[in-house]
Amino acid sequence: MRLTKIVIPIFLLCIFFLPFRFLSSISIPKENWNIVLYGGIFTTTDLIPIVFRQKTDYKESYIGTIGVSRPLDYRIRWFDFLWETNVTKHFGEMNHWETNAFYIVKINRIYDSPISLSLGEGMSLASENPRLENKAKGYYLETGLQKDAIESRALLNYMMVEVSSYLPLERKTEVFLRIHHRSGIFGLYCPPDPNCGSNFVSYGFRTAF
Repeated sequence: MRLTKIVIPIFLLCIFFLPFRFLSSISIPKENWNIVLYGGIFTTTDLIPIVFRQKTDYKESYIGTIGVSRPLDYRIRWFDFLWETNVTKHFGEMNHWETNAFYIVKINRIYDSPISLSLGEGMSLASENPRLENKAKGYYLETGLQKDAIESRALLNYMMVEVSSYLPLERKTEVFLRIHHRSGIFGLYCPPDPNCGSNFVSYGFRTAF
């Protein structure tokens, strides 16, 4: 939701204003596919407080996700590029399916450490309009007065922010913390004010096969 106002412009500036001489091909083995598994819990908190203040207000709504990812055969400076597609099952306060497909920009092994940072951007399609992404007008004990209704859609933008670490003595497997984020992008997919979407704080792992 709010994070897209900051991250997407920065991301586009980095990509379009870097000289193309820094674009180089790399050799990707055909077997270099990854399986991705993670689970998460719904939070009503926007992305900025989650990422920068570690503030979260959880609800009893959960996701389980399985997916595959693969590196693309080029990089720009220190940025590696990948794609991922996954299938997500919701349970708890919501009970529907969701599929996501997106590209990933990754800063791999920062300063030769096991730590990596990733940003993903793509599309998300739910099997129904997610209930917790909608909110009627009224007064709520948790959040106070809701002046305008929030109206979401099954099809939204998908974005993820991820911090990952390779396991010790293991170059094929990473554990990660990921913010699984659906967004309306300034009214492109749903009414812009207030913004629609959802966030899940998620934990999982990715391993090559």
